[in-house]
Amino acid sequence: MGDFYKKDKVVKLIDKNVSDKIMKNKMLRLVGLIPTKKSLHLAIKTLNDRNIERILDEFYTNCICPVTISKRQEIKHLESLYVYL
Repeated sequence: MGDFYKKDKVVKLIDKNVSDKIMKNKMLRLVGLIPTKKSLHLAIKTLNDRNIERILDEFYTNCICPVTISKRQEIKHLESLYVYL
């Protein structure tokens, strides 16, 4: 999908790269729900948006993974796994 970052970096990248306000809010809500729900699947179900494919495509076009790195981890950036294949 895309590169993995910490949550604060993902928020900055979304603010910088996404111009549509509604899409930006949906993406930020999804990024905020993932740590509380503990999985992408449950966060998508809680977001309850019928156009979830558009939101995930927007993450893909910006080369960002919606799943963020935990605060406790020392690493700040992980490249996409597809780079190594």
